[in-house]
Amino acid sequence: MTLSGLLLLSGCSSDGKAPESTPSAAPEVTETQPVSTETVEPTAPTAEDLGLTPEEMDTVKYNIYVEMNNEIVEVPDNIYSYYLVVEYADEFAFVPDTPYEYKYDISPFDSSLLDDALLVAGMEPAFETLDDLTVQIAEPMRALMDTFDDIYSCYDFSDNQYAKAKEFHAVIQANVDTFESLAYTYMDAVSQLAVERTAAEEQKMLDEGRTIIYNASHAITVTRELLDECYKQDVYDDNIQDLDLTPIYPLQAELKTTVDAYNAAVEDKNQLMAESLSGSPMYSLESLVQAVDWMVMQVESGSPISDPGRDYLGGIIHIEEVLSDCIDDYNYAFAE
Repeated sequence: MTLSGLLLLSGCSSDGKAPESTPSAAPEVTETQPVSTETVEPTAPTAEDLGLTPEEMDTVKYNIYVEMNNEIVEVPDNIYSYYLVVEYADEFAFVPDTPYEYKYDISPFDSSLLDDALLVAGMEPAFETLDDLTVQIAEPMRALMDTFDDIYSCYDFSDNQYAKAKEFHAVIQANVDTFESLAYTYMDAVSQLAVERTAAEEQKMLDEGRTIIYNASHAITVTRELLDECYKQDVYDDNIQDLDLTPIYPLQAELKTTVDAYNAAVEDKNQLMAESLSGSPMYSLESLVQAVDWMVMQVESGSPISDPGRDYLGGIIHIEEVLSDCIDDYNYAFAE
């Protein structure tokens, strides 16, 4: 099972929507057959319609919601960059004396994932909280993603006294509060679901003797727990010296033990063969240990980070970046 990523829906067209069926010939209507004038609402496809078992559909929904979460995480970065330049107000205006230009640090988005998410939200099995949240967040999220994509692609926004920029601003301003209020709820729901599913999946790995993939997965799990502890203390790179390391040390030790066990397992040719692996399948776990060690040393030094908004060795942001790379490596090496 992937730790993040989108599983493509079987039987979907290239635009992410269910394929249209070929209409059959209409039945002949005689004078004695009344014609119904009621509108028949289209029904959402089922797992069977898409050629999936209920278990496969459950995995598809989960992965799509994880991918939704990953996209949701990216949108606030654009929002932050946008409001470094533009005032948070109904009327478009630049922040006085801002050192940044319009379009500063804006990244493009592809909102087609939302079509997949809305499709599966109406399908069984039900993910009660996330199904509803997906429907609620889809419209404001699409508006923001598409608008940021337009801003990224636009090069004549200064024409006509920023007429296009004013149009973009109206859309952003109308959707940003709704999106942000739902985004954190969505991320919390996905996080809780991921914890439950990862614990069950890792136990299954152990039960089946798959120690390589277990330790690769568990290293990621422990690092997430460590980051969650930092966030729980409301500590980030700009106040990293305030981190209480008491609950961090055991997680640091567990991470090292897990990575050591992983390294030992990949050196065992019999274990590689048992898990159908031809060789060492990933290489970035040592960098994960290093990133955590550097952060601990940074906190122990009592010194603040000089540039807390960047990928600084010894910072929480650096751990997040390395963790993201490890998740990509995991999915490449182990995803079915």
